[in-house]
Amino acid sequence: MCEPAANQKILPAFITPPLVSSFFQGNYSKRKILFLIFLSTILLGTLTFTAFYTFHRGFRRTIQFWRGMAPLVAKYKYVKFKATKIDHCSPEELDERLNVYRETTAPKLVDLILSLGGIYIKIGQVMSTIGQGLLPQQYLDALKPLQNGVPPRSYDQISRIIEKSTGKKMDELFVDFQEKPIGSASVAQVHKATLRPKTNGDKPIPIVIKVQYPEVAELFDADLSNLEIATRLFAPENMEVAKALRKRHENELDFTKEAENLRECTSDMQKYGVEPSLVRIPRVVDDICTQHVLAMEYLEGVSLSDAIKDEQDRVAKALGRKDGDELKKMLASKMREHFENGGGAGSGGMQMLGDKQMKIMNVFGPSATALLRTYASMRDGIENAAISIVKFGSKLGQKDIGLIADSAAKKKKKVNVNLGRALKTLVHVHGIQMILSGTYNADPHPGNILLLPDGRLGLLDYGMVGKLSQKDRETVAETIVALSDNDKAATAKLYRENGYKAVLQNGKDVDDAVLHRFASFHFDKIDLSPLTLDNGEKMDIMEVFRSNREKTVPTWVEEGRRLGGLLVGVSAQAARPISLAKEWRPIAKQALRNKY
Repeated sequence: MCEPAANQKILPAFITPPLVSSFFQGNYSKRKILFLIFLSTILLGTLTFTAFYTFHRGFRRTIQFWRGMAPLVAKYKYVKFKATKIDHCSPEELDERLNVYRETTAPKLVDLILSLGGIYIKIGQVMSTIGQGLLPQQYLDALKPLQNGVPPRSYDQISRIIEKSTGKKMDELFVDFQEKPIGSASVAQVHKATLRPKTNGDKPIPIVIKVQYPEVAELFDADLSNLEIATRLFAPENMEVAKALRKRHENELDFTKEAENLRECTSDMQKYGVEPSLVRIPRVVDDICTQHVLAMEYLEGVSLSDAIKDEQDRVAKALGRKDGDELKKMLASKMREHFENGGGAGSGGMQMLGDKQMKIMNVFGPSATALLRTYASMRDGIENAAISIVKFGSKLGQKDIGLIADSAAKKKKKVNVNLGRALKTLVHVHGIQMILSGTYNADPHPGNILLLPDGRLGLLDYGMVGKLSQKDRETVAETIVALSDNDKAATAKLYRENGYKAVLQNGKDVDDAVLHRFASFHFDKIDLSPLTLDNGEKMDIMEVFRSNREKTVPTWVEEGRRLGGLLVGVSAQAARPISLAKEWRPIAKQALRNKY
């Protein structure tokens, strides 16, 4: 039997199994060395991944996102590949299969968003608003509840946050505090309460309390760090935009800054004569204003998202349908057709449907929409009157009927509003904020807008506020005028001279027609019609998007397209498409007159 060399070390069997022991003994062949390198790489990679996943919140959230998203993407690719390459489906059959896929995956996507929280909920809220006619209806329906809130936290959690932040007990602060929140969102949830009077002679004041979730700051920091890393790697020229986004979200997480925003925007809107005549911005209750807790005046009203749904349900019933779901699908299809034909201010409303069951609209034209809405409102009025009569009868002893009437009355507690006027006010006021004031609510999704009983709008949630310099406001105003005049050369020149740069895949600058269409998306309308380039060539708009890349996006474009997209989106959601440039043209003209 061969003896081991004098300088050769033998590992004890109790430390290494015989197979491993024999592997590490003897000469190291090239194959053995490569295997050891491979094994070391695997071990080092595993240790690094584990360390990052354990201690780096941003990395962990990225993994969590793709762990939920990757199966959805893979399934989509498989469904499309099988339908086109294996089963050779027609476009109609492919669309049917994709609709089945969307029905099953849309709820999973929303579950993923809710589980991640933070900035993902913000993105979901924005997409549910600006996606009308662009995103498949299944995703819009699944995302829409995010406009009104997310699953709330318990009262025990909320009360602990309030007491820790204010240094006072709940009984010291409030006469009454409703444990069930009236709203819950990505950053905080809101409760109705009654403020305890300072002296015995004062009356209790009804207020709302906005309470920030404790983990939100960490989640947003991780998400924004990931965004900055991605921007630094793939689009370093847009780092200023990423930094501005971080600054905005950091301000949103400090409720003392939101209180300052509320006061500033209220003062500005009063200066321009729209507050309180057209809109109401809630007043801050100075006694409860900390970084994580904010008390404000309570405004009674119905959210814009609920009002839109209510109108569509009423119109659907007037047409003999159960609810507005079928109507929404038809409207989304017609809205897509409208965008593919150039978009902008259409005749609007339900006459866009034009189906066989709506011949009245084909006969009477646009005025038929008003007639139909009036009929739907009258029908609701008749039902409410009947409920009132039944309730009166219950007072005469018909208790069982009275119970039915009470239940029905609760279901029918809705506010009839003029949505067209409300949307026009919303667009007008935010035009004043962006172009004239320079300080504006950057997150006016339908869940943040209240329709008050007297017809005014309640503008809520001023945590995310944008600010534009005087020069940027003037550039926005000039762009609005150029777009409303359909002046492609002037629009393209403004974009080029004020910091916006987009290039083709070969690195060449895009022509005037492309810049004008991009500007239209940012500040005017959704236009999905084919684009005629400066050389006369026609291109599908989606091909234009795929073949162009943004190199530099200045602040005024980034800010404007977010706000513009939300306003155009909510108008489309209500089946009232607009041309934002035409709506804002008088405001832009006023701003330019002030300049000179």
